[in-house]
Amino acid sequence: MVAGGAVRALAVAASASPHYEANMTLGHRFAAHDRAWLRLSPGQNEARSRVLAKLHDGTYELEATPCFCGGPPRDLEISLRDRYGLPVRTVLCEHCGLMRSDPRMTAAAAARFYDEHYRDLYTGPGNGEALYRSQVARGRGLTQLLAKLLPQIERVYEVGCGAGGLLAPFAELGKQVAGVDLGGEYLEVGRGHGLALVQGDASALLAAQGRTADLVLLMHVFEHYHDLHASAAELATLLDPGGVLLVEVPGIATIGTHYRSDLLSYLQNAHNYHFTATTLEFVLRRCGFDVLACTESGVALCQKPEAPTATMVPPPRGEAARVLDMLRGFEAAFVRANAA
Repeated sequence: MVAGGAVRALAVAASASPHYEANMTLGHRFAAHDRAWLRLSPGQNEARSRVLAKLHDGTYELEATPCFCGGPPRDLEISLRDRYGLPVRTVLCEHCGLMRSDPRMTAAAAARFYDEHYRDLYTGPGNGEALYRSQVARGRGLTQLLAKLLPQIERVYEVGCGAGGLLAPFAELGKQVAGVDLGGEYLEVGRGHGLALVQGDASALLAAQGRTADLVLLMHVFEHYHDLHASAAELATLLDPGGVLLVEVPGIATIGTHYRSDLLSYLQNAHNYHFTATTLEFVLRRCGFDVLACTESGVALCQKPEAPTATMVPPPRGEAARVLDMLRGFEAAFVRANAA
């Protein structure tokens, strides 16, 4: 565990050393600072203040985070804050190219954070129906993306479902659907639309449904996980042998388009990992899935093997240098665009 004093140390690191900012890999704006980088609503600011207080007093405990790859601990420090001005240290593993938060909230602290403050911080309070409608629209896009696969699918689960709207278009096509989320606030919205949603993790969903699915959706959830091996194994228990897992994460490569090359607007405390197509495929394959397709936009289509075999997938070579070049390119483009 990392005590609250360590969080405070991150928050004052820049002022504690006159040379600290010069040592930041991407420049001084990524040094510790407790002001939000984004423009937040009053509700978001209130949530941010509560989260910051709980980090400082140790209510939300932190823990060290060794890299998933298990390689030698050689990390480049990318940032000491996130877009909300929260003390989040983001590092790049020089061995495999995977970016992660180190330290991060413990699993218990994160569960409390998701239930207490995550949605209010991310979107502001009182937006359940709006979230549901946006999820329905995204779900319709997914049914088109998976059109060739859908005739073989009877049951669809979603892990990290929020209000559950992503499942509604699948239900309209006659599929049996169910979802689960750690936070309870927006589950009631989806239940009000007739969806079978439960609070908890993948095991809670399996217990509630009593059987496995042909398709599991994991949309902008994988980057939140703590133990990638254990979480992937739990996801596999939701799938029939040969079943399909669709993963979507906010890929690093999308910073240039979705975030106008602003890495700091992309970083948020809830994301423990940041992926390229290469590192996402590496992690999923090492976790035992067959990866059918994986894109730089952060979408991976995987399959649970009929007969799983233990395979040690080697870390990708040269990915750390590629990721660092990408991040430096984004930062240079951001600086040019904002020079005036």
